[in-house]
Amino acid sequence: MVVSTSNTTAVDVAIIGGGIAGVSAAAAISPTHAVALLEQEGELAYHTTSRSAAIYVENEGGPVFHRLSTASRQFFDESPGADAPLVTPLPVLKVGNDSVSDFLVAEAEAARKITPNVRTVMGSELTDLCPVLDPDVITIGVYEDSSGSVDVMALHQLFLRTARANNALIQRSAKLLSATRAATGTGRWKIETTAGPVEADVIINCAGAWGDVVATACGVAPVGLTPMRRTAFTAPIAQDPSDWPFIYSFTEDLQCYFKPEAGNQLLCSLSEENPSDPTDARAEELDVALAIDRIQTISTLELRSVKTTWAGLRTFAPDRNPVFGWDDSVDGFMWMVGQGGCGIVTSPAAGQVAGALMREESLPENITELGLTTDQLAPRR
Repeated sequence: MVVSTSNTTAVDVAIIGGGIAGVSAAAAISPTHAVALLEQEGELAYHTTSRSAAIYVENEGGPVFHRLSTASRQFFDESPGADAPLVTPLPVLKVGNDSVSDFLVAEAEAARKITPNVRTVMGSELTDLCPVLDPDVITIGVYEDSSGSVDVMALHQLFLRTARANNALIQRSAKLLSATRAATGTGRWKIETTAGPVEADVIINCAGAWGDVVATACGVAPVGLTPMRRTAFTAPIAQDPSDWPFIYSFTEDLQCYFKPEAGNQLLCSLSEENPSDPTDARAEELDVALAIDRIQTISTLELRSVKTTWAGLRTFAPDRNPVFGWDDSVDGFMWMVGQGGCGIVTSPAAGQVAGALMREESLPENITELGLTTDQLAPRR
């Protein structure tokens, strides 16, 4: 139970960050622990979560992320407690030219060990799947037809609703200022925020691009996170793209993606990774222009105007794998960061990991049966 005395909120667990990582952890932990979720902004999911391309695809981000996404599939398929399905079917087609053919064939072969329906596509089948692809440029693809478009805000609200039903405290405009842990006595964290003081046994760092900033404020050594800016935009087109897959071009110097959207428009991006400080990211006009040029190179599309633009930060650990687990050096400090653009699709499994660690339980079977261990996720690996 959350307890407030003399202006101090006392809980078992203080979660820093109100994006998808924070609310999934809160939903998983709040059935057994008193939780306060502290968000520095005036609204939740303000940064990366609300700016995602929102594709549920298992074969993405490397073997660790692939397995976490697969472990999350049952949750997305069943959408427990949601008012409507969380995922709308949308196949994904990763495409390239002859220069990446061997790599894509090998990737598909490895991916099939976890997701059997992943397959390579060549020749006329490429334009059968997406008629605007230019066959003189695009010669191979990796196709996953069990993927889909995620209703990100419905997912976020579902986790949030679950946490609130378990009496979690949700505090907006509560930027972390500092946190110290008593060396003796209760050993609880004394947390200072712009919304007032909080005491907790455990801090869970779900601060995304601000993960290392939060750690430093708590006296914990950073793990070397790098936020990467990515610009996206919507553009109207003459065609109806409703039957097209999500297209991701993998070829070097032609990297970009486009996603069919309602109303004869596409959601597009250069798919770039530009290092950034933790910040409220803004779209770059040059990146929009480059994305348009690349999309028009790999396809017969003509993008004549841009409707809306935005940018988000995708944050990576040095080895580009997620950072989930207890810090080795500071008791009572858990990391849940470094999702590298896969935070939405892995959030159900990530919440399970946080819940299991908090309750000192083994990881759930849907995670371990895929070969994942806590050592692979550990912050100081």
